[in-house]
Amino acid sequence: MIGRIIGIIVSVGLIIAGLSGEFVLKGTDSSMALVIFGVVLLIYDVYKLLKEKKKEEDGD
Repeated sequence: MIGRIIGIIVSVGLIIAGLSGEFVLKGTDSSMALVIFGVVLLIYDVYKLLKEKKKEEDGD
């Protein structure tokens, strides 16, 4: 669970970095691609966190 929370923090960092316009996704030279990549990772991490939480509640 700690790993997912760290993943969420990293994803938010990627989104903020991309929106600042000073950072780009390597290979694309696009800050918008970095934002999109961050959003995809954020959605994935939140989904996995909720799935783990539901599994934990069902196990109790």
